[in-house]
Amino acid sequence: MDLTKIKKGFPGLTANVGKCFYDAIVATMHRAKHPEFVSLNLTGDNKKVIPLRWKDSFNDQIDRTFKEDSSMIDAAASGVSCLLATEETDYTIVERGYAGSGFDYYLGYEDEPLFSKSARLEISGIKKENDKNTPEGRLKMKLKQTDQSDSSGLPAYISIIEFSKPRAIFQKK
Repeated sequence: MDLTKIKKGFPGLTANVGKCFYDAIVATMHRAKHPEFVSLNLTGDNKKVIPLRWKDSFNDQIDRTFKEDSSMIDAAASGVSCLLATEETDYTIVERGYAGSGFDYYLGYEDEPLFSKSARLEISGIKKENDKNTPEGRLKMKLKQTDQSDSSGLPAYISIIEFSKPRAIFQKK
């Protein structure tokens, strides 16, 4: 998966936001000391190894921009998860969800009108898992979190990205 694709954006995600996500991915991967080509172990609905590619353009400005780990991990996880959603489903990103809705993005079909909402995407990122903070534990929390918007009748996808190994869970609720 070419991580630079996020810089192009999607119908519901501007290229500028995509570039910000990409810079966060670069900062996260650089700080985890990953080479520009690393494998992501994917579990959930599909089990496979996905090669990740990017260009390590880490510099002082990116370093200063992403000093705070939680915002860096959130943005990096959003970038990887949006790409996974477009590669692992038939959907694209069509709109940002609202705070408190229980999910991060609406997904929809590329060939349908822009504002058709066909699914939900909830995202979470982990810099480095430990005994109390695992992707599997985070998945349980996020599955429960999406309960509040289940009345929409839309399927929900949960994407958990762990960056130190790296690995991901991408699962439909």
